[in-house]
Amino acid sequence: MGAQRSARILALLELADEGPALDELGGYLADPDPEVRRTALSVLSEVAEDWAEASPPIAAALLDPAGTVRECAARLLAELSEVLVPGEEFAGHLRAAVRHDDPAVRAAATGALWRHRLTGAAELTGLLTDPDETVRAEAVLGLVSLDALDALGDAAADPSPRVRIAVARGVAAVGDPRGLTVLIGLAGDADLLVRAAALTAMAGTGCTDRAAGIAADALADPAWQVRQGAAAALSAADPAVAAGPLVGAAADENLDVRKAAVRALAPWLPGRPAVRAALEAAQRDVDADVRAFARMGLTASTDHAAS
Repeated sequence: MGAQRSARILALLELADEGPALDELGGYLADPDPEVRRTALSVLSEVAEDWAEASPPIAAALLDPAGTVRECAARLLAELSEVLVPGEEFAGHLRAAVRHDDPAVRAAATGALWRHRLTGAAELTGLLTDPDETVRAEAVLGLVSLDALDALGDAAADPSPRVRIAVARGVAAVGDPRGLTVLIGLAGDADLLVRAAALTAMAGTGCTDRAAGIAADALADPAWQVRQGAAAALSAADPAVAAGPLVGAAADENLDVRKAAVRALAPWLPGRPAVRAALEAAQRDVDADVRAFARMGLTASTDHAAS
C-alpha cells in the first residue's frame, strides 16, 4: 500500500505541474487512499482556475470518511473564502456537513455557510443547540453578521463561557444601543472573562447611567481584565458620571487598567481639574504606553485650546 500510495502521489504531483483540469484530478479525489485524496485536494486548491467548478469538491471533502481529508477541506474553506463560488451544489454539501458527527466539520460548514451568505437567522439560531461549543460560537458569528440581536440575546445564556464571550463581542460589533441589555446581564457573569468582554463591549453600544454604575462598581473587581473592561465601558458614558471613577482607575495597580483609564479620560480634560491632575500624574507612570497616552491627551487639549 505504501509503494502504491507513493506512486499515486508522485503521479499527482507531476500532473500538478501541467495545470490539470478538474476532470483530470477526479480519479485522485476519489482514490481509495486518504493521503492521495488529501494531496489531490491541495493540488486542486493550487491549480484551480474555474472556481465555480472547483468549489463543490472542496465542500464535498468535508464529508470524506478520513479525518485528515476533512481537516484539509476545512482549512481550504477558510483560506479560500474570497475565491470560492457558493453555488447550489456547494451549499448542499455544506448543509450535509452541518449534520456530520465530527464537530470540527460542523463548525467549518457553519462558518462557510454564513460567510458566503447562504444561511439566515433561523438556521443559525437552530445551530445554537449544537452540543459542541465551537459550532455554537461559529453560529454566533453568523448571527453577528446579520445583526440578529434577539438571537444573540438568547445565546447569552449559553453554558459555555467561550460562547458568551462571543456574544458580548458580537453585540459590540453590531453596535446597536439595544444590545446594552444583553451586556448588562453578562457583566454579572460568574466567569471573569465574560464579565470583562461584556464591559468592554459597552464602549461599542454606548454606556447609559445604569451601565456606568455597573462599570464603576466593576473597577473594584479583583480581576484586572474586568477592571480594564470597566474603564473601557466608562469611556462611552456621561463624563459627569464616569470621570470620577476613571480618575481613580488611572492609579490602578495594573498597567492595562491605567492605560484604559487614561485613554478614556483624555477627551474629557477641558474644564475638569481632576482629570488634568490624573493625566499629569500619569506622565510619570512606570509604563511607557500610559505616559504616552497621558501626554497625547494633554497635548491635544492644549492644541484645542490654542485653536
